[in-house]
Amino acid sequence: MFRSEDEQVGRRCTKYKLTMRSASIVVAIIILIAEVSLAVYEYIHCRIDGNPLPAVFAGIFSVHSIFTTFYIIGAFRLVECFMVPWLTLQLIFLTTFVLFVIVWWIATLLSIFNLVQYYHTTSDKGLTNKEFFVLTGVILTIVLLVSIKLSHILYKGFVAVRNQNMARYRITEAIQRKDSVLKPSYV
Repeated sequence: MFRSEDEQVGRRCTKYKLTMRSASIVVAIIILIAEVSLAVYEYIHCRIDGNPLPAVFAGIFSVHSIFTTFYIIGAFRLVECFMVPWLTLQLIFLTTFVLFVIVWWIATLLSIFNLVQYYHTTSDKGLTNKEFFVLTGVILTIVLLVSIKLSHILYKGFVAVRNQNMARYRITEAIQRKDSVLKPSYV
């Protein structure tokens, strides 16, 4: 029933070491959940309002979630080809998002001189024009930095999968070379 100290020394609990591949899988699953929930939200918003713009965003989130699913499958099964389309799509998304943030900060600079206004009703006692643009710019910048960090983690997961595949290929090639009989070459 009770174990001696000698038996317990060999049976210590070891911490599970989080690999880059497993970390990228966890991050990709979180992104997938967010994309699916955003797609459902936009679809419901489209059905209620009748506005076609949320349907476009629902389609974009749905397509992106399919690529994220391929990334997760590729990370689980160590298939690099499934991971590359998501990385390409994410690179395009981040480039577009960076340009949007830059344009937003230019609009913020123009709003300081009251050259750009956002639409609000006269009864709206909320944020002023400058406060709205600065606050939204700060939030967009934070979201951009988080997106860049998550994309970097997912890229490192891809690199880890590629390195594992290359190591396995080298070992297999070395075993085949060792087992094969060298044939003389005639020149």
